[in-house]
Amino acid sequence: MAFRKLVGSYKDYNLATHIIEDGYLAVDVDTGSLRIGDGVTAGGSAVGGGSIGDLSATGSTLFAPSNADFTLKTSGSGSVIVDDTFQIGSGAGVTTILDEDSFSSNSATALATQQSIKAYVDAHISDTHVGDLSVSGSTIAAPSNADLTLTSSNGNVVVEGIRIAGTTISTEDSTPGIEIAGNLIPSQNGVFQLGSSSRRWQTVFVTAETVDIGGATLKTDSDGAFQFTALDGGLMSVGTDGAVFPEGSKIGSRVIPTNGTGANALRPVQVVSLLLSDGSSILSDSQLLAKTADLQMEFNATLEDVPIATGAGFTMLLSSGDTLASNVQGAGRGITLFQF
Repeated sequence: MAFRKLVGSYKDYNLATHIIEDGYLAVDVDTGSLRIGDGVTAGGSAVGGGSIGDLSATGSTLFAPSNADFTLKTSGSGSVIVDDTFQIGSGAGVTTILDEDSFSSNSATALATQQSIKAYVDAHISDTHVGDLSVSGSTIAAPSNADLTLTSSNGNVVVEGIRIAGTTISTEDSTPGIEIAGNLIPSQNGVFQLGSSSRRWQTVFVTAETVDIGGATLKTDSDGAFQFTALDGGLMSVGTDGAVFPEGSKIGSRVIPTNGTGANALRPVQVVSLLLSDGSSILSDSQLLAKTADLQMEFNATLEDVPIATGAGFTMLLSSGDTLASNVQGAGRGITLFQF
């Protein structure tokens, strides 16, 4: 095997222009690379440069062909091992890839596996922030004393089947209506109304509880009879037997009778009790008042120009032969003071 003995000497040549003799070696003192001359090329060629398949090697650098991918591939179950820092471009150097669910090492030179990223996100998605909003579990919270605003662009905000479009709330699906689980209370007293004169509710369904209207109440009793309680406590009820009005109720300006009997039950009357004695015993006032009346007379509670009669719808025969129909108003008939 032939060889040339190397003799060390320093030459102050510019390798960019100096041609090294064919077969001679030179050391670039600026870069430390070993170069070999061919007698033609300025600076010669770097020793160690060459090609491996389509790859070219220069010093410690491997190059793929122009516009071609550079692929590192092992055979079978082998791995590509980078036994030091791995860096892409001018980015941070990476020394390892960790499968660490908690990210506890907080390393600036370690990458994370997909599984560890997913585990970390799943564990912390319940406590995150989107702008000024905080998300905890299934709750989205605005900052303290701030409004939470959901705005769509020319669309609607839909929450679990409820559509909100401007000031209109409607159902998104086929459900019959919107359910309210709690009291529906206005924010101010006597300010807002339910419906309007032109847009009324069709039917109101309520239970037997009381409906309060300005202090007067409407309700039904245990038998289903309708009751109205006025502000003064008077009670009106409507059942299968008709309406029952509280004492003192009026039709127009006339008091509705509440204590008449027989034919007079339909008329306002004043009942006067008569207590009779045969003179055989003397009763004190208190005894008389405690005694059951022997007779009750019903006097008109109001003055009316109605002839005396024994009952509604009957007539009376006068000595002149004329007849007077009861309950017939007429001038000159005289004022009825009482009736039986």
